[in-house]
Amino acid sequence: MQRTGTMFSFDNYLFSLLVVLVPVFIYFAFFFKRDYFKKDSAIIAVFCISGIVFFMSYPLELTPGYIFDMRTIPWLLAFLYGGVRIGLLSTVVLFGYRMFIGFDEGLLIVLISYFLSGAVILIFLKRFNAGDLNKRLIISAFLTLINNFTILLAAFLLIGDYSRHGLPELFPYFLLTHLVTILLVVFIIEALKEKEENKIRLQKIEKIKLVGEMAAAVAHEIRNPLTVVKGFTQLFRNDENLTDKQKSSLELMDSELVRAEKIISDYLTLARSESKQQEPIDVREILANTVKVIEPYAVLNDVIIANQLDRSYYIYGNRSDVGQVFLNMIKNGIEAIEGKGHVTIGAREMGQNVEIDIRDSGRGMNEDEISRLGTPFYTTKDQGTGLGTMVCFKMIDDLKGKFDVKSNVGKGTTITITLPLMKKGDHDLTNR
Repeated sequence: MQRTGTMFSFDNYLFSLLVVLVPVFIYFAFFFKRDYFKKDSAIIAVFCISGIVFFMSYPLELTPGYIFDMRTIPWLLAFLYGGVRIGLLSTVVLFGYRMFIGFDEGLLIVLISYFLSGAVILIFLKRFNAGDLNKRLIISAFLTLINNFTILLAAFLLIGDYSRHGLPELFPYFLLTHLVTILLVVFIIEALKEKEENKIRLQKIEKIKLVGEMAAAVAHEIRNPLTVVKGFTQLFRNDENLTDKQKSSLELMDSELVRAEKIISDYLTLARSESKQQEPIDVREILANTVKVIEPYAVLNDVIIANQLDRSYYIYGNRSDVGQVFLNMIKNGIEAIEGKGHVTIGAREMGQNVEIDIRDSGRGMNEDEISRLGTPFYTTKDQGTGLGTMVCFKMIDDLKGKFDVKSNVGKGTTITITLPLMKKGDHDLTNR
């Protein structure tokens, strides 16, 4: 930015901020629903690289021979929201374009500072992706500080006495503008992302409730004749004069009637809106009980369940619902595995929430399958209805939680269930 005494031009800063924010708003207005902010998105790459090239093409002079621009912001966003591949691609473009501009001390400063700060970004990238809003703001601010100070360090090493250029005097303004910008941009991205995710989640929940209400009216009428048929089937099975073939047929009829009753119960669960008994629940305890119940089924399918929870996490909800969600998700993981495999269960505290990961080594899902998961009548099973996952979605929503799926075809699937933790004082009372 232009220097007036020791001050930057505020108008120029606002223009630079606008250049960073406009692509963000365009992305969420036109591309978010299609790409769902997935890694390695070409749209993110185009926006970030365009921002880098624009800022480098129209720099503002700090002092004679030393220019200032906001290229660091789109470069950092490329790593944080595009992933390693887009981040490295942006770095190559940045280096290449700077070489095109000219070979001088400034080029060496760029090479040293961005190489060092890029290495630090790679170290903290996983923590950023796993963090909540506050953690993401802290990490993005820290990485910006690292980049700015490596620029200052590189300038010191190459220029020596850089005080004659006024850099120490101007550096605080350089640092402040970058910090304010990255914090503002990350906050806006996270706010817009949460808003769009909530909108998509609410639309899915409304569809589920609508299907449940429509089906419940029919389900009530079907349940009564089913009960009669099931009673007579069990009565016929007690007849000692039946042949083996007749007994086998009646057993098949009985199992299919049980399956039909389960489907009807799922429909009624979707339509049910009355309040349920809420109580403090230890996630570790209920997961341990769930694993005991489902373990024989896992052994039958040659699957090992690894429960890695080593501490208690207390939530508030309906014990039956929480148990059913965990049971359904673990069962889905087992059934997704062809041959030998494993299902791993873990949890971590993230701010005021607990995130429960259920990871399987199964066949995995593509982006289209993930996006349709939990929608009415969609299932990846040969003989499924999709109702089990729909019921889980509704129960998680009733618990004020979130449901996230990450999957790669041939590599497995990770289900992340986020639930609000009880306040520490509340669950301390339950232990008395």
